[in-house]
Amino acid sequence: MMRAIRSGARSARSLAGRWARGLRSSFPKRLPNMPWGAFQRLHTRAAASEAGGSGASLLARALSRRPKAAVAAGAAVLASVAVGCRTAMAKDILHDLKLKYAFDVTTLKDDMKINVNDARRILKNYYPHFIWLDMTEDKFFLPLFDAYDKDGNGWINKFQLEDMIRRFNGHSGSTSYTIIAAPGMENFANSLVDADPDRFTYFPTDWAKFPDGSDNITVGGFRPVNRIRDENILFLASFHNNDVTLSQFYVLTMLAESFPKDLTILLPFYPTATMERVAKEGTCATANTLARFFGGLPRSGRPHRVMCYDLHTLQNRFYLQGSALASLHTAFPLLLERIPSTSIDSVAFPDDGAQKRFGSYFKRSHPDLELVVCGKKRDQYDPMKRTVVVKEGSAQGKHVVIVDDMVQSGGTLYECAKVLRAEGASSVSAFVTHGIFPRNSWKRFCKGGDRAIFENFFVTNTNPQVTDQLPENECFEVLDIKELVIKDL
Repeated sequence: MMRAIRSGARSARSLAGRWARGLRSSFPKRLPNMPWGAFQRLHTRAAASEAGGSGASLLARALSRRPKAAVAAGAAVLASVAVGCRTAMAKDILHDLKLKYAFDVTTLKDDMKINVNDARRILKNYYPHFIWLDMTEDKFFLPLFDAYDKDGNGWINKFQLEDMIRRFNGHSGSTSYTIIAAPGMENFANSLVDADPDRFTYFPTDWAKFPDGSDNITVGGFRPVNRIRDENILFLASFHNNDVTLSQFYVLTMLAESFPKDLTILLPFYPTATMERVAKEGTCATANTLARFFGGLPRSGRPHRVMCYDLHTLQNRFYLQGSALASLHTAFPLLLERIPSTSIDSVAFPDDGAQKRFGSYFKRSHPDLELVVCGKKRDQYDPMKRTVVVKEGSAQGKHVVIVDDMVQSGGTLYECAKVLRAEGASSVSAFVTHGIFPRNSWKRFCKGGDRAIFENFFVTNTNPQVTDQLPENECFEVLDIKELVIKDL
């Protein structure tokens, strides 16, 4: 009998070596760095013991001595299958080994069944720093497992486990955020939570005033449990007037001093971007001043991230230094997605600068669109007067959309639209990222207004205090930047 066992061991030794080398090359990051001799002896012992018929107990003892070599021992079990062991038993053992020691769910088979204990163990391997309290499991893990186990059979598959891992990490592997919103940004905060409640948590803030008009602000997220400390904070800013701007810097300073893990400031519209330089001495470059306010915020680790969309002058980003750095984004993908559902077949730029900045977006995504470039030309009889002309391209018979980063009173857009219509455009629309419309100048573009020339006037909600007032039954269409923000974060 001993001779038979030794013979089986010799046969298993060779096969175990082959299987071990193959499995070791397949899982180079999963196996420990141990001497090859000890590595192969463990395989041989397990394989030989399986051939002798007492593999389950001896394999368990081998694993208890070297638990980190579990996958290696699993290779020996497969090798023993090749010398006549029971296939079902070997597969079951390897299944348990992979579940017990898997740090990468992608190594599991697609049809593998994973029970609640296995799922909990693997999640702990992914999150060794996570504090697994009973409250945490009751609040997150167990309800999530039950949601995937729709049939109530007590197990989930590999793909459901992968999705659980993504959801535990926020959304698609992204960071989770605690949201604090400025006055006027509360609806946007709620929309982010509605879009992805696993990733965003919003705590309202009381922006109250004392009788003398000074601020009496109480920021949410501190009581009854501190959800600011060691968390990723997303502050939704809106500098639509000087009063709320100063109030928000009070709060930003306090948040930066509250030991957050990270502070991201979403300022979709940077209102002072048009005042980044001066033409005469004594004029205040407010873009520089605002950037210094950001740069002077207390540091809480790495620099604070200030997210802006379609900054009017790109050099503004270099004004942000010290504690805060700019993160520039664009809302033009919203128009690119909207164009196929319209009759728009041409894009016009009000000047050369807009064409250089935004022209590449349309060339890449919609190469068939006709590009038209407008510009201002001095009147030969009156040098102080400038008129808009078409410099490049043809608008003949086209539905043209004029694009720019922002609109104030809309005079430039209106003059461009008149010229394009005179050049034969069948209809004209407009798109801007930021709608400012001081003194309700948007009313001039409505039906009956003196600038009612646009078929569609697309604008995003980067300045919600204005866009919330735009009527729905007019030419205006407000495009929501919510999905862009979620993606750009």
